[in-house]
Amino acid sequence: MFSYIRSSLQWKLILMISCIVILVVVTIGSFSYYKSARAIESDAQRFSNQILKQATLNLTRYINDNEQFFQTLVISQDFQDWTRINQGDTYRNYSKLKDMENRIINPYISFHKETLSIVLYNENGNQIVYRNETRDAVLETEYSFAASNMKDKITDTGRIQSFVNLRADYKNSNGQKIQLPILTYVQKLYYSDQPVYLAVDISLMPTQQILNEIELGRNGQALITTAEGNVISAPDLHMINTKLAHPMMEAMKKNPSGYMYNQDHTQMIVYQSIPKVDWRVIVFVPYEDLAQRIIEIRNWTIAIASLSLLSAIVLVYLVSHSITKRIKLLRRTISTTKLGRFDIRPDVKGTDEVADLAESYNLLLDRIDASIHLLAESKMVQQQAVLSALQSQINSHFLYNALESINAMANLAGHQQIRKSTIALSNMLRYTSNYKDSLVTLEEEIRHIRDYIQIMDNLYPNELTFHFDIDPEVAQSACLKACIQPFVENCIKHGYEMTGENLQVRISAYQWENDYIRVDIVDDGSGISLGKLSEIREALSQVRPEQEFLQLLRIGMLNVHYRLKTFYPHHAHAGIMVERVSDKGGTQVSVIFPNQVKE
Repeated sequence: MFSYIRSSLQWKLILMISCIVILVVVTIGSFSYYKSARAIESDAQRFSNQILKQATLNLTRYINDNEQFFQTLVISQDFQDWTRINQGDTYRNYSKLKDMENRIINPYISFHKETLSIVLYNENGNQIVYRNETRDAVLETEYSFAASNMKDKITDTGRIQSFVNLRADYKNSNGQKIQLPILTYVQKLYYSDQPVYLAVDISLMPTQQILNEIELGRNGQALITTAEGNVISAPDLHMINTKLAHPMMEAMKKNPSGYMYNQDHTQMIVYQSIPKVDWRVIVFVPYEDLAQRIIEIRNWTIAIASLSLLSAIVLVYLVSHSITKRIKLLRRTISTTKLGRFDIRPDVKGTDEVADLAESYNLLLDRIDASIHLLAESKMVQQQAVLSALQSQINSHFLYNALESINAMANLAGHQQIRKSTIALSNMLRYTSNYKDSLVTLEEEIRHIRDYIQIMDNLYPNELTFHFDIDPEVAQSACLKACIQPFVENCIKHGYEMTGENLQVRISAYQWENDYIRVDIVDDGSGISLGKLSEIREALSQVRPEQEFLQLLRIGMLNVHYRLKTFYPHHAHAGIMVERVSDKGGTQVSVIFPNQVKE
């Protein structure tokens, strides 16, 4: 039995995964039961602290935003300008209030609608009040900072002070007075030895929303109190301004955060302090709620663990069988491949890694098979190219000697035109038959065209006119050999020899699209028909392999286009473009290649 398992990947997987699943399930089940039975207090305390940390973070962000807004008002130039306004200057008061609204107040209140009012008071009697009209609580119009008891509470420390009160000087949308828990930020400042007060009223209703989001037990309750135990925010508004039991507050003073149980051990009390302000978030959680939930978690853990154990054993067998079955099939195919059989493909179903492996192996076999055929064809093409090159060298050598003899005889006979044509033809032949250099400069290519024109001038005197417009900056750029002359030849063949009329040919070279050189060959002949133009463009757009290219009969234009595409495979614009000059006639052929300096 042991040797059978060692030789079978399937049974190795079944045994290994089953042991892991059993170990994990038993460990989790035992640990969950042990911890749920003996660590209710610790788990509840950690869970409560995490929730209170988030609530404290939200309250801290709420307080920091308000204090930052208050500081922005204090240091603003608009506030400082207002302090210099005399009492009774209604227009400047209103104008400066509007400036503060547009620049500071409105952008902040659009995101913090809990701001109810802003009061600016000067000891000279000047006062302006901003009221947030978007809220259902608006400060009454008769409010006077001087008449309120707020001045008596402020100490002359030069720092921001905060007070929480259940205020009755606000009215609802119906004009009725209401009581609201309000947090007031106030600071006493001095400008030109004149006391100035800035007070901002913030609604504490958002803090009640934060408390409502704290869910610890079905009957849990959350409060915010001061260090003295005064309730300043609670879901039940009747609890505001009430006071917690003194022993409870004394126990909380020892640590800024923690938990405790009340005397009869019927509820757990979790609390945390809020930085910067002397507040505490306190949550009362009934003990029954915590115990009930932990017991439910323990029971569900045992039930799910048992069911998972049974299901895992069955699934492990099925999954391992599915994997190993396909791996065996792939293994047999690889064995046949070692024997040289590339035509057998493993038929592995599925969408997992094993199926991807089989698909990749099939693709590898296809590429190997295609590479073998391509290699054989490439060898044939290479052999033909070598034979052609050797034959061309033999033919070129014979033609060089023949042209030198003709040149000598023409020189002796005094036939200078024959002599010039012979020299030009010899230069062209030597230029095209040099197989060592496939790249030349654009200047050398233009010189080759001029040799061709010399021969054509002798054949068709006074019938052909050629114009060159070569940008000197591109004259030394690298250019494929014999890639322009075939199109000059086509101009004469199709533009002059077909019609017998005088022909003008313009050859221009310039930098194009920053990274390319464009050579335009334009004639004023009869032009190319739309049908023929469409046929040529379709042929140029096709991608032909080497073997098919060698079988083409009409290789003039396609030859150059194929050479450019092959030599510059990473330059999309490299190649040939054919266009009609106008509806009356004329043809333009453009040769495009990258702007590179010949090394």
